[in-house]
Amino acid sequence: MNPLKQSSDSSPDFEALMTAIRPRLRAFLLSLTGSEAAAEDLTQDTSVVLWEKRDEYDPEGDFRAWAFRIGFFQVQNYRRKLARQQNRELPGDDLFEEIADKTIERHGNDDEDEKRHAAMIVCLGKLKAHHRDLVLNRYQEERSLAQLASDEGINRNAMAQKLFRLKRTLLSCVEKQLSIGNRDRSL
Repeated sequence: MNPLKQSSDSSPDFEALMTAIRPRLRAFLLSLTGSEAAAEDLTQDTSVVLWEKRDEYDPEGDFRAWAFRIGFFQVQNYRRKLARQQNRELPGDDLFEEIADKTIERHGNDDEDEKRHAAMIVCLGKLKAHHRDLVLNRYQEERSLAQLASDEGINRNAMAQKLFRLKRTLLSCVEKQLSIGNRDRSL
């Protein structure tokens, strides 16, 4: 059962719902702000508002959509505050809303994202430990190409090529894993 969409037979464990949505909510907020620090602060603020409004949540509804909508309003408030502090105008709210809607669509496809995530874990497990560490250091730990290249004793371009090949290998593996999963479901 999808923990983010509860049936009417069960009452959602609100903390579990919030914990499950947090990474995706943070990614959504980051995509709207472009700032790691702002996204982290807004994730905290949104979590507080969600908790304060937990009695308003309909357990039969889509928790993700509800949380993202509240997060969207938090970002709007953040943008207004930032504009006042910097004494400048905000870009059009219509454009911002359109971007937010598209971002919600991108972050909202839970089943496909979960399948991709599971496939990525399988594929990372198939890499040599050293290659897996490189990928995780670059994309999870956000280490720069220059840092990784220095650690490896190679130039930055060689490191970029190495990571490109690893990403291409991972993409191919993920696509293969997803096609195997789709084939299994159709049987």
